[in-house]
Amino acid sequence: KIRGEKFVKVEINNGDTVLEGFIDAVVVQNQFWVVVIEEKRFNVNVLQALPQTLAYMMANPNSEMPGFGMITTGDDYVFIKLNQQVRQYTLSDKFTAISRDENNNLFRVLRVIKRITGLLVQP
Repeated sequence: KIRGEKFVKVEINNGDTVLEGFIDAVVVQNQFWVVVIEEKRFNVNVLQALPQTLAYMMANPNSEMPGFGMITTGDDYVFIKLNQQVRQYTLSDKFTAISRDENNNLFRVLRVIKRITGLLVQP
C-alpha cells in the first residue's frame, strides 16, 4: 500500500527560516515506512523528520509487530525500528551516500533495506 505526500512546515533552528513543502511518505506492507525529505536550498538534518516519521509509524494498526522506517534526504539515510507495544524506537547510524572512505555507504543502505524487507515477507 502506498500513501502520498504530506504537506509540512519545518522551522530551522534559528527560527528565522521556515521551509514549507511536502514530505513524501511511502508505506510498504504497513510495516516499512520510507520518508523522503525534498530540500534544495538549505542543509536540512535528516533527523528533523523523525517526529513526523514516528507519528506515521505509530498510526500503524498492526502494532504487535515491530515497524521499520527509513528517513532520507537523498544524501543521508537513517533507519528506525519501532516497538509500539513498549513505545520505544531505535535509530541506526546515519549513512551518507557520498563518502570518501573505502566503505560505500549506498551499498550498506541497500543491504539494510534488503534485510528489512526480508524480515517483513517471512510467514
